[in-house]
This record gives sequence, C-alpha cells and structure tokens, in this order.
Amino acid sequence: MFRKFAIAAVTVATVATAAVSMTPSEAHAKNRAVAVAAGAIFGLAAGAIIASQARPRYQPPVRCSYRPITRWDAYYGRYVVVGHRQVCY
Repeated sequence: MFRKFAIAAVTVATVATAAVSMTPSEAHAKNRAVAVAAGAIFGLAAGAIIASQARPRYQPPVRCSYRPITRWDAYYGRYVVVGHRQVCY
C-alpha cells in the first residue's frame, strides 16, 4: 500500500512541476513564477506525506535472563550450579 501511495505522490509532484518546463515565450514571467511556486508547494507536500508514512521495521524488545550452568559432580552425585550465563532472545 505504501508503494502505491508513494508512486501516486511522485506522479502528482511530477505533473505539478511539468508546467515549469514551458518555454518563456509560451508563458508570461508572472505565470511562470506562479507555476514554480505551485510546483514547489506540491513537491514539498508530497515529500512530507511520503516521509510521514515511512515507519521503521518492528523490533521486538530484547528479553534477557540468567540461566544456570550446571556440571555433574561425582562427589555430590548430582548436577551442581557452577555459574550463570546471560541468554537473550
């Protein structure tokens, strides 16, 4: 959906600035200045709309916990905790 919206906004900005490409003999200086101003306004508006729609990808929160490191101890005849390590997922 964002891609279609961006293409439409760029098309509108291109059409709005196409009036600027007229030669000076076809348009009076006053009308040309108005066309340039209108093209700039439409271009800035399209850029602002596209920029407001851009969102970063979702980053899930990092969850960390300490898990025990166990080793078999022959003296006790069972597993004992010899340390902890941080596990993040």
